[in-house]
Amino acid sequence: MMSSLSYGKKTYGSRAGSHRPLKKASISDVILVIVCLFSIYGFCIGLNRKRNSNEFVIKETLSGTTGGGNATMGSESSNRPTIHSLDDLSPEELHPKATSHRYIVSPPSDLKPISLVTCETTVGYLHIVVHPSWAPLGAERFLNMVETKYFSSKVALMRCVKGFLCQFGIAGIPEYNKSYNGRKHSLQDDTNWLPEGPTHRTNELGVKRFSKGFLAYAGGGKNSRSNQFIVALKDNERLGGGSPWEVPWGELVGKESFATLDSIYTGYGEKGPSQGRLSREGSSDGIQKEFPRLDYILGCTLVDSR
Repeated sequence: MMSSLSYGKKTYGSRAGSHRPLKKASISDVILVIVCLFSIYGFCIGLNRKRNSNEFVIKETLSGTTGGGNATMGSESSNRPTIHSLDDLSPEELHPKATSHRYIVSPPSDLKPISLVTCETTVGYLHIVVHPSWAPLGAERFLNMVETKYFSSKVALMRCVKGFLCQFGIAGIPEYNKSYNGRKHSLQDDTNWLPEGPTHRTNELGVKRFSKGFLAYAGGGKNSRSNQFIVALKDNERLGGGSPWEVPWGELVGKESFATLDSIYTGYGEKGPSQGRLSREGSSDGIQKEFPRLDYILGCTLVDSR
């Protein structure tokens, strides 16, 4: 039978009749125990880091494969944007001037702070420099929409015509559109800084009036700008030539933006989902099923301003 503990003889758990004093531990024994403990501790830390790393990879994979209508979205949106601040842009991208290949005339000088907005789409990132001096009211509304996370509702790139333009802006959540419905919510027109009329479709160098990547509003008459936008897919000689809503308030910058622009699906053209249906349903399952290749804006973020 087991004897009781005997602290005086240090016979912890020995059998009766066989009490033997414990051997005094040597310094080498103590060092060996310490080394073993540190080895076990290091193994546990490494195992925990590996588990956390695996969880992070899983979360990143899931975040890259949710939402969006284009089949390539998962692989594209798992990448990180290449432009992170206004410091990443060239002087020409920050404050552009007319050249032999872009801008029919020099845009207005930037007398107000400019902003960098990055929008994530189902095919990549669009980096937008917003120039309030180009069109103050138009720029202000777009920035307000960004700040209120309007574009996080999953906004359809609904009318994208190859070689012409892409129209977007109707919210993926129908309730979001209410703040922009009706004439009372429409903007007054900004002054157009582009030369108007058929005689100014190109300049003497052959530069077309509305440059690829210019952003303006869609509209349908005087003071009709609301929550819909256009972006030029190619240089265009007719846009901005007199329609008051087509004054550019910003433009795309960076190679990544133009690669994304060229990747937007244009196969539906004028036969994509109607404005009325999008206003009623938003980015519904029905629309996504009927137009499976339709691309979307998943969100826009104000990255920098100065």
